[in-house]
Amino acid sequence: MPSKGSGKIGELTNDAESSLTDLLNLKELKLESRYMRLSVDGISTGWESLAGDPAENDRKIKGSVALSEKPVSDLVLAFVGEVNWRSKRQLMARMQYFRVGYESGLVFGSHLRKGLVGSNPQRHGGFLVFGACQNLWV
Repeated sequence: MPSKGSGKIGELTNDAESSLTDLLNLKELKLESRYMRLSVDGISTGWESLAGDPAENDRKIKGSVALSEKPVSDLVLAFVGEVNWRSKRQLMARMQYFRVGYESGLVFGSHLRKGLVGSNPQRHGGFLVFGACQNLWV
């Protein structure tokens, strides 16, 4: 495992893009919702819903990481809904991907278009890397 700060953020892009695809295939996916997913030893535990309250989400994320049977290797946080993008409200999946040993997490996502009634939103355009953020979680 890399030492703290030695991981290159670009190394996360393939796993991040796979997480986006996995989220959009979630049967229970709802617009205007937040989700998290932990991985332990590279095996995902599945998507969990988060609340709209940031403080409640912080407690849930920290609690899930602390209560994991084995150390968490990856954490993905996601929001699916309308966000401000270039001065307009647009439907997007906006996500953050964190890995143990990496000082920064990858911020990424995709524009979406609504699917048919009862179906999940679909990607519209490419995989977008927005930047990086400090890894405070794992």
